[in-house]
Amino acid sequence: MPSFRVQSEAQNERPTALAVSAPTDDSHNEEAEKAAAAFAFAAMLEKQKERVAEHLSLVYDCAPRFSEGLYQRMATDKRIEDFLHQCPLYDNGYNREWTGIKLRGPNGLQWDPRPEMVDKIATIIACIMEALGDHAGRRWVVKTQDMKLFHEEKYTTEVNYSSPSLVIVGEGPSFERPKHGSHDVGFTNATTCIDVVTNPRRQRINDREFLERHAIYARQIFIQQPNRRFVRTLVIGNYSIQFFHFDRSGIHRGHIGDFHKVNVKTFIRLILGLSSLDEEDLGLDSSIQWQLNNEGRKARGILTTTDDETKVKKTYSIASLQPLFYSNCGFSSRGTTCWALWDNENERQLLVKDSWREEGTTFAEFKNLQKAKGLEGVAQMISYEANHGETKDSGVTKYIPQEERTSYHSDRSTPVNQICSRIVMERYGWDVNHFESEKQLLCALRDAIAGHKNLYLKGKTLHRDFAYQNIVLGEPGAPAGQQGILIDLDLARPISHIKGVVDAVGHTLFYSIGIIINATSEHTGASLLPHDYLDDLQSSFYVIAMLMYECDGPHRYQNPRPEILVDWFSVMEETVPGMLQHLEWKKKFIISETPVDPTQGVAPYWSKASRKLLRGFYSFTREMAKAKELIRTWRDERQYEELLTESTVRRNYDRVLQMFDVAIVQLDKEKEKAVEASLIRAIAKGKKRKVVHDGTDENEELAVPTIRPRRD
Repeated sequence: MPSFRVQSEAQNERPTALAVSAPTDDSHNEEAEKAAAAFAFAAMLEKQKERVAEHLSLVYDCAPRFSEGLYQRMATDKRIEDFLHQCPLYDNGYNREWTGIKLRGPNGLQWDPRPEMVDKIATIIACIMEALGDHAGRRWVVKTQDMKLFHEEKYTTEVNYSSPSLVIVGEGPSFERPKHGSHDVGFTNATTCIDVVTNPRRQRINDREFLERHAIYARQIFIQQPNRRFVRTLVIGNYSIQFFHFDRSGIHRGHIGDFHKVNVKTFIRLILGLSSLDEEDLGLDSSIQWQLNNEGRKARGILTTTDDETKVKKTYSIASLQPLFYSNCGFSSRGTTCWALWDNENERQLLVKDSWREEGTTFAEFKNLQKAKGLEGVAQMISYEANHGETKDSGVTKYIPQEERTSYHSDRSTPVNQICSRIVMERYGWDVNHFESEKQLLCALRDAIAGHKNLYLKGKTLHRDFAYQNIVLGEPGAPAGQQGILIDLDLARPISHIKGVVDAVGHTLFYSIGIIINATSEHTGASLLPHDYLDDLQSSFYVIAMLMYECDGPHRYQNPRPEILVDWFSVMEETVPGMLQHLEWKKKFIISETPVDPTQGVAPYWSKASRKLLRGFYSFTREMAKAKELIRTWRDERQYEELLTESTVRRNYDRVLQMFDVAIVQLDKEKEKAVEASLIRAIAKGKKRKVVHDGTDENEELAVPTIRPRRD
């Protein structure tokens, strides 16, 4: 298999024989179609740029001479020198340059170079790979400027694609053929993306357009290759190269000048590294391995991890080809990825969570899960790796240890090292939004709140992110206490460290009034109160309220949405004006002078028991919120301390849990009455029961079944 392939959509659509036709008057239509296509592409590109915009603020300059240390082991100086002497594409005489590349272009950068420039760069790359690479036919370069590399996005059916100039394609355990498109090239099997541009001598390729487009490429590679740790891409001009490195700490940008002479060895090693058969060189996590089917697509996989406590290395089967969860963007984020696992030894389902945290973070999730061990209603950890990789090991940017960083929170000149942790946990059901019955939802929310109580009182830890996304349904047949599980403890903090912590964390939709006040205090001058258990209980009220407003039964949603939900969702903008609007909305809802009826807007599906629960929970939430605002206003520390005493904490949790218990029992009674009424109606109509082959006479008096008024 050659290293260099040229493919294009135009070639695939062209007939095998040369067709000759008479001139037509369709030139105007063709121009109009081209203009329309260009407009559509520009509109699509703007949407793609919006998806990466928030991450473009974390752009760091690579360390001086960074490129000299990259992929140094790929080829010795002598091998490279011998290659350059023999390569017909390199003038090794007086000029010492790649032939035909130093073209006299315009005064400014051009995104779309002449086709021959792309051809020449592609041929040079292919030549380097053929002569110096050991690819066994599993790496090759493809011209893709006329191809569509399709995107994958959550929550949209829009068709998006990119068309970089070149892609180095890989075959192997972490690559697969794309699902869409007429080519065997996509972000699923790209080792890197390369754009070829025209740039004048001595002008750096340093344009925002390149940054945005390559951020788009990198994001798609992270999404479609979920075991990626970093992505590296290139923009190659006539004289110099723009290098991009994307990882969980942000975007790293470097300049490689004069790849003809001064940095020719660096350029060659870079190409060899970006086409390496060693997946770690490409930024892939080799602890996850895949087997491909005959169609070149993933068929099964395995994941290997070593427990930090027992030092036991274990390999699990990956139960699903796609992650159960992944972050929308792969860089400058926690990069959370969750996989479903199968434990062959113990014949059980598990879940593994890979996520990144800042160096120096004291309260890592695995530490919080250690405190949750054995607690009902809280996720249980099987094993963990505290350090499964660090971004500083990439070597592209200057690293400053945490203890040496000055003005840490304001210093943005150097990236903060990010550390990956891997946690294996018991696996439960989907989040509570996937409930199958009213009772199942109430039981799940009840047990999650009880789990929150256990974590607080027994684990001495506050969760700080109570949201429906962080409550999962228990396994089928789970006992009371395990029918709803609180997950995602990465924002949790020990109670001993809560005092004085006033940062706003969690899901914005479920922020308490107090948390929003803290978040906007710099602009309002409001006094601050720490994030405490009452803030999380208020969040739990918003969870059940939102579900009852939005859901009209399992997997059914109110359409149109009720006014209260429309108003609520309209104040979700995470800006200061948006947060202030959010604050005013929740104040009006919760602590206005006259209480509101929280059941206005509830979907018809919900029973009297659930509506009564919502009213009671609203009254409790209103009472606690008003009490905290009085404390904030008068700065009554003694009264605040009283709210945090263990007896008061227990009493408040128990008040909420009792409301759920009463509602669940009432729900059972309502169901029992409905069964009785149905049987009475059947008897009144003279209907007989079918014969049951258990020795019972069909004319025997009908017994009304009883449903025990408790959760099981």
